[in-house]
Amino acid sequence: MTTILIVDDQPSIVEMVRFHIEGAGFEASSAADADEGWRTLVSSYPDAAVIDLKLPGADGWSLIERIRTDGRFSGMPVVVLSGMSDQSVVDRAAELGCDFLSKPFASSALVRKLQDAISHRHNGAAHPPPAPGSHSLEGKIQLVTTRVVLLLTGYRVEGNVHLPPELSRFSDAWESLIRDQRAFLPITDAKVTMLGESSSSFANFLEVRKSDIQGVFPRDAEES
Repeated sequence: MTTILIVDDQPSIVEMVRFHIEGAGFEASSAADADEGWRTLVSSYPDAAVIDLKLPGADGWSLIERIRTDGRFSGMPVVVLSGMSDQSVVDRAAELGCDFLSKPFASSALVRKLQDAISHRHNGAAHPPPAPGSHSLEGKIQLVTTRVVLLLTGYRVEGNVHLPPELSRFSDAWESLIRDQRAFLPITDAKVTMLGESSSSFANFLEVRKSDIQGVFPRDAEES
């Protein structure tokens, strides 16, 4: 499976990028700084990388320059993901052979840049673009969308999560998802309601810290 390395020190950004690229059929790994990113590169040889510029310690430019001067990785597709969008940043990314995407970003743009870059590198043969709509848990389990209600302290969230279909009981599938390596659970098409209030807010995408979840049940169960 095609693997993408995400180098960013903000867990929320990592989880959001991971959610979108895994949803496009890629496998994801992550690192919080340039040194960890390099160690991950040399140990796992990912197919492409998404790198933030502002990192603790050495910045993203230093990692990208190291990638470009190492024969093992010099041709690897890199997407620079940054809140800095002035022309000098865009030009430097181009000089280093990188695509550039400014924060906030459209998930479709990120996925398209990765698909195009990987396909071009391998002449469209070794790594064809993955089929849209597939999602993986730790790159192994195909997931299906399930609408759930999450109960947290002071509020509730209704939205879509992705659960393993081969686990027949909802409780088993949910436990499998909660035990995976991610600290945050991505929710799509979410409705957030504070307890004691009638109004709600809506979001196309949000994250819930798994440790904050006090209870969960499938949306259909509440309606039955």
